[in-house]
Amino acid sequence: MHHLDLGLYHYQIEFTKGILGRSSIDKMNERIGAIPRYPGLKIFSKGLQSIARLTASEHRDLMKVMVFVVDGLLSDDLSEVYVKWNEMYILSRLEIFKESDLEKFQKAINDWANLFVILFRKKSDSKMKFPKFHSWIFHIVDTIREYGAINGYTTETYEMTIHHVDHPFLKNWH
Repeated sequence: MHHLDLGLYHYQIEFTKGILGRSSIDKMNERIGAIPRYPGLKIFSKGLQSIARLTASEHRDLMKVMVFVVDGLLSDDLSEVYVKWNEMYILSRLEIFKESDLEKFQKAINDWANLFVILFRKKSDSKMKFPKFHSWIFHIVDTIREYGAINGYTTETYEMTIHHVDHPFLKNWH
């Protein structure tokens, strides 16, 4: 999941800032800063000053609000790319996939990726040729078919549980 949280979503936010003018970026930061406190939701009172240091959890908090933050700043497509992201992201978090879920998931990926490319290709120095993007679009569904839900092999799980495992092989593996 870090592939999404700290990779592709990070690109989406950076590219959004890249296509907006200074006044729209300021408005975006004002909107983020104006979000009221809510239990369990990280507040970015100064806007998105340093996105490079955000954690995966903080990126997920941004996902909850960015649709509203960017609404009306450029075009309907900008809001829509965030809506499509959230739809795709929610599907990616399923723990069990039926074939129909995988088909729906691949469609959600394609819908998001097509709009992402249209909106941001001019802001990508590599012209959208980065491994996480390619891997996500062309390989994630087949990977899920072969190995199961991606939640099952996120590094987050292992980072949190590795110290609690009492197995002879893992005792010296730190």
